[in-house]
Amino acid sequence: MTSNALDGAQTRDWAGRFTASVYATEAELTALDQQAGDGDFGANLAAGVRAAGLLLDRAADSAGPEECLGAMATAFLDEVGGTSGPLFGLLFQALSRAAGAETGLTTDALATGAAQGLEAIRRVGDASPGDKTLVDALAPAAAALRAAQDAPP
Repeated sequence: MTSNALDGAQTRDWAGRFTASVYATEAELTALDQQAGDGDFGANLAAGVRAAGLLLDRAADSAGPEECLGAMATAFLDEVGGTSGPLFGLLFQALSRAAGAETGLTTDALATGAAQGLEAIRRVGDASPGDKTLVDALAPAAAALRAAQDAPP
């Protein structure tokens, strides 16, 4: 594995930091969603990371990034209602597939997974940038990852 690739332990560590960030901002995410939607985004995201944490706790210590991201996809798809569960599930599925095609979670895998996840979300949600959806955050993130992928070392 290249030194700039995340292994399974590092991917779990990232998932833990993501979970902490979601818990810390749950009320703010809910308040923002109340202005633009039905107000369930913070609670749904927290439910997703809580379910993902349980699956990751049960996963083998040797689980790689593909399995860790796959567990996150399963948690969001199976345990989270509303729109955010399926959409985040699609994103984590795409990231998992991309990680499985690489040795570790590389910049290339992240860029590929983000682009594929964005396309799946746009297709399923019929959303475009400017629609006040996950696409508004994911499109620039995917573009930044693509730029990082294309940058010289």
